[in-house]
Amino acid sequence: MKKVVIIGAGQLGSRHLQGIAQSEIAIDIEIVEPFETSRKIAEERYYEIENRNNINSINFYSSINELSDNLDLVIVATGANVRFKVVSELLEKKNVENLVLEKVLFQQIDEYEKTDKLLAETNTKCWVNHPRRMFPVYSKLKELLDGSTQISYNFQGGNWGLGCNGLHFIDHLAFLVNSTNIEINNSQLDNKIYESWRAGFVEFNGLLSGKIDSNAQSAPLVFTIVSDKVVAKIFEEEGKIELQLKENNWQKEVMEEKVIYFQSELSQVIVSDLLVNKSTLLPTYKESQELHIPFIKSLISHMDKVDNKNNKICPIT
Repeated sequence: MKKVVIIGAGQLGSRHLQGIAQSEIAIDIEIVEPFETSRKIAEERYYEIENRNNINSINFYSSINELSDNLDLVIVATGANVRFKVVSELLEKKNVENLVLEKVLFQQIDEYEKTDKLLAETNTKCWVNHPRRMFPVYSKLKELLDGSTQISYNFQGGNWGLGCNGLHFIDHLAFLVNSTNIEINNSQLDNKIYESWRAGFVEFNGLLSGKIDSNAQSAPLVFTIVSDKVVAKIFEEEGKIELQLKENNWQKEVMEEKVIYFQSELSQVIVSDLLVNKSTLLPTYKESQELHIPFIKSLISHMDKVDNKNNKICPIT
């Protein structure tokens, strides 16, 4: 029986659980969640799912020590502030075949290299949960963009959490252009560090810009993608993309189909992909760290300028 584990069953972890509960293959579920309140919410959300036919058993634990020794898939859905501690303890104590990490991966630069080394030593395959790569509409858009020589990518929003969520859009661009060679410019961020709605964390505001392979721009302005072949304006929540294609003389057409998929709809796909097909559309750890490290370095550098300190930690999650 395949064993699937979630470590951290808070808001996001409990949504992973709802997805895993709909697994198409027979599995045992094990969950590590030390807080009773979070555990109760996770249990309630689990039992909201009616189709749990392939779940052989589900067990809640308070520590990693209580998990089975051999684990087929582990999803770490804790906060970034404790993620390295959790991952290192997990890989030191248990045999893990497949590991999926939430982002932001880590708050300190040295934790990326340490994790890379741990993954190699334990022969653990690792991916990072940037789910837009799994949305079918973006696979179609990626095909349309293929062969473009210049691409501009812009995202704009209010109170959307640039620090917490910026990497989702950076990874989205990296997926669309098949590159992780990124440069980030923080010169137009606000000269202030904001308190996050999550206690103990911070946020950033302003304009973060950059380049991937010197020809694609990533900046939070408007969620549009412009290339020499395609112009796309994306309305994710409305399930609509306005397209203009060079091959159609730039005439506007509208694609109306579901764009956003919730975590509770995706986690069972991750289970099947990794345990049956041995692959997933999610980026690997090595791909992701090439985007995460410049992003974290840029935000730490900005914090240094704002508070005139030598910061080692970027407290985002």
